[in-house]
Amino acid sequence: MIAGMRGWLTLVAIAALLAGWALHWRRRQRCRRDASCRRPSRVAFWLLVAATVLVTLSLAWQPIIEPWALPRLAVAR
Repeated sequence: MIAGMRGWLTLVAIAALLAGWALHWRRRQRCRRDASCRRPSRVAFWLLVAATVLVTLSLAWQPIIEPWALPRLAVAR
């Protein structure tokens, strides 16, 4: 059931990532002007990077990675 919703879930993940990056960038810009605010955490930044890499891999999996990897895995058996 979830595999059938792959397109919608990917769109939701992309929207969440865009919102996360926008909030991170906005807070960073605001803290440059106002020294009293807390800067965005490094953990949040690296979690956004990791999520971006995972979503990018999920987008590239079926058209690029899977056709390349499956024949090599079949030979490895």
